[in-house]
Amino acid sequence: MASSQKRGKLTKKDITRMGLYSIIEQSAFSFERMQAPGFTLSMLPAFKKIYGDSKEDLAEFMTYNMEFMNTEPHMATFLMGLILSMEENGEDRKLIEGIRNGLFGPFAGLGDAIFWFTLLPISAAICCSLAQDGSVLGPILYIVIWFIAAISRVFFARFGYNLGVKAVSRISESTKYLTKAAGILGVMVVGGLIPSYINVAFSENLKFGLGEGTTVQSVFDNILPNILPLAFVFLIYWLFKKKNGNVLIIILGIIAFSIAMSFLGWM
Repeated sequence: MASSQKRGKLTKKDITRMGLYSIIEQSAFSFERMQAPGFTLSMLPAFKKIYGDSKEDLAEFMTYNMEFMNTEPHMATFLMGLILSMEENGEDRKLIEGIRNGLFGPFAGLGDAIFWFTLLPISAAICCSLAQDGSVLGPILYIVIWFIAAISRVFFARFGYNLGVKAVSRISESTKYLTKAAGILGVMVVGGLIPSYINVAFSENLKFGLGEGTTVQSVFDNILPNILPLAFVFLIYWLFKKKNGNVLIIILGIIAFSIAMSFLGWM
């Protein structure tokens, strides 16, 4: 049971420092406890400021936070702020532990949808396009974007701390909508990149008809431009989703097909 404490011991600087510490959270990764060691370590300086040298409180704090933890790193920082806010207000540790264990799973889905299924493909696509055009802005912009993403942990730490226990009901109401919206945006962006990064086209030498004839590729282009890359993506999706295709076999199949089509001069 946490001892009675009043909010105010932790300053904005303390929460900022915790957010910065959390950047190296996964450097203490454990296959038994996953992110728990780094998760706990990131909060320790702030926790010690709340309870001082109380070994009993420190032992309880480390016991429940060293339990298994695996969530999206930015959302982990939000959880840290939330936990410290509740600790500072003297909430029951069983309640804090329950919230911690109950939220890290949903937060993982939310954080993945925002950062790894949306921000990553969008930023990589834009920056790779710039780099392919020979612009040095491509890699520089990519580094800047992900530097800002790393520093944004400070914002998540403050956000979690300031919301405190009110965050539980608010996040429960909006998580599914945020996750769905971010997921839809990510899928739309990736779908729009198909014709830019997947090149499937018949050779200009492959024709039919009399005289100069008509190229096979022009027929597909008249039906729908980039229909072949789209069909190729759906074929791979079908093999994965419906046939539970083996990744290695599919990759080797694509390589073999590409070599055969090139050898025959068809593509």
